[in-house]
Amino acid sequence: MAVTDLQFPTPPDSAARRGTDLAQAVLAAGVLVASGALARQGTTEAEGRAFAAANRLPNWLEAALWLPMQLGSLWGPFVAAALVWRRTGSWRPAVGTVVVGVTAWRLATVVKDGVRRGRPDDELDGVVLRWGTPRDGFGFVSGHATVAFATAGVASPALPGGPGLLLRLLAPVVGFARIHVGAHLPLDVVGGAALGHLLAMIWNLAVGVEPGGTAS
Repeated sequence: MAVTDLQFPTPPDSAARRGTDLAQAVLAAGVLVASGALARQGTTEAEGRAFAAANRLPNWLEAALWLPMQLGSLWGPFVAAALVWRRTGSWRPAVGTVVVGVTAWRLATVVKDGVRRGRPDDELDGVVLRWGTPRDGFGFVSGHATVAFATAGVASPALPGGPGLLLRLLAPVVGFARIHVGAHLPLDVVGGAALGHLLAMIWNLAVGVEPGGTAS
């Protein structure tokens, strides 16, 4: 058989994929900077109205959103990493999910200290505070949104079909839940989502992506 007849497998981390990840990283960085600048200027009337619309929805939503919201907790990346490992047997996306998720949690704290915007109860009147809603600390960015989007950004490309799609859908649900329970304003969630996605794209660019659970 001639050398020209040989067919070499296309690397999973293609140039097209890397270009897309780079574009998403640049966009996420821009959204993070823009939302942070707006947050430092205070809470606008439009943001207050958007917050109230989600915060004042029926109380039963709190119970329905509690479990999905845990994707944005510090345990979320570990659970997602276990799912990745179980479904794919690949160490790289599993380890990446934990590393990026924990890093996201820590960097969210750094951004909070830099922007120093209060939580909804500090900025607005009539906020509905639900069980377990934090009242101290700063609001921008949402740590839960940061972790959820970072986790989804690393883990979902390795999970074919439903599980990967579910992670991508759960990330914005986490952000909405944090607004509903009165923990964060909308810009806090937008900034957290941007920071988390930025970290995920940086990891994917640096380490590579194994779509569909290709083992390594």
